Amino acid sequence: MKIINRLWLSWFRRFWIGYDMDAKDATLDALILLLDDQDEMVYQSVKEKLLSFGSGILPKLETSLDAVRIPEQHRRLEQIIFHLKRVQLIDKMRDWISSDNRSLLDGWLIVSSIHHPNLSKERIERIIQKLHREIWLEISESMTSLEKVSVLNHILFSINQFSVAESETASIDLLVIDKILFSKTGDVFALSILYLILARTLHIDLLPVILANKLLLVYEDKLAATLAFGGGNEKYLYYINVAHRGAVISPKEVQFLYDRSQKYGKLVTSVESDLTLLRKLLSLMYLIYTHEGDEEKLLLAENMLELME
Repeated sequence: MKIINRLWLSWFRRFWIGYDMDAKDATLDALILLLDDQDEMVYQSVKEKLLSFGSGILPKLETSLDAVRIPEQHRRLEQIIFHLKRVQLIDKMRDWISSDNRSLLDGWLIVSSIHHPNLSKERIERIIQKLHREIWLEISESMTSLEKVSVLNHILFSINQFSVAESETASIDLLVIDKILFSKTGDVFALSILYLILARTLHIDLLPVILANKLLLVYEDKLAATLAFGGGNEKYLYYINVAHRGAVISPKEVQFLYDRSQKYGKLVTSVESDLTLLRKLLSLMYLIYTHEGDEEKLLLAENMLELME
C-alpha cells in the first residue's frame, strides 16, 4: 500500500510540475502580448512582472522576440531581455570576485560577454585546450622554464600566427577573448592576458607586472637571479614582452632601456592580481564604449567596474 501511495505521489508531482510549467508559459505569452499596450501603467506593470521571474525566462523571451512583429512590442521586449542579461552578468561577476578559486579565463569570459552576450564558454575553452595541447606535446618536465617559454612562443606566434594589432585605433574586438581567438589578433594588453592563461595551464609560473605603464610577464627566482646577475635585490630572472612575440629580456636590459628613456626615473614594478588585470581591461572597454556612445554596454561596463573597486 505504501509503495502504491509513493507511486501515486510521484506521478502527481510530475503532473503538477508539468501543469505549472505550462501555466507559466501561458502567463509569459500573455504578458508578452501586453507589451504593445499604449497605457504606460499597463506596460510598467507587465515589465515588473516579467522582471520578477528572473533570468530563467530569458530563453523563452529570446524565442518570442524572433516572432514579434509589432515595433514597439519588439523594442520593449529587447529592453527587458537586456535588463535581465545585465542582472545575470553582474551576478556572475559578483560571484567571480567573491570566489576563493577564481579563474582568469572565467573572468575574461564574463567581461567579454558585455560585448557578445551569447558568447559560448565551451567553444572558447576548446580553443584554449587545443593551444594548450599543441604546446604541451612539445615540452617535457626536464626543460627549464625558459625552454618552455621558447616553445610557447613558437606555437603561439609562429605556428598559430597570433600577433599584436598594428593599428593604434582602439577597438573592442581587440580586447574581447572570442574575437582575439578567432582573428588571432589583439591589443598587446589583452594578448598578454591570453599568454598568461596559457602559461598557467602549462605550470609556467609567470607573474604579470606593470612596468613603466606597460604590462610585462616575469619569472621570479631570486636565487637564480642573484647567481646570474650578481648581488642586489633583483628577484626576477627574466621578463617576457608579448608585444615583441614573447621576447625574453633580462632585468639589466630592462633597466637599461627605461633608464635611457629618462622618462620614468627609477624602475618600479608592481605585481598585478587577476582582478586588477581585468579592471584595467574593462577600463579600456569603457573608454571605447564612451567614445562610440553605446549607452547599454557603457552602463554594464560601469556597473562591473563599480563591483571591482
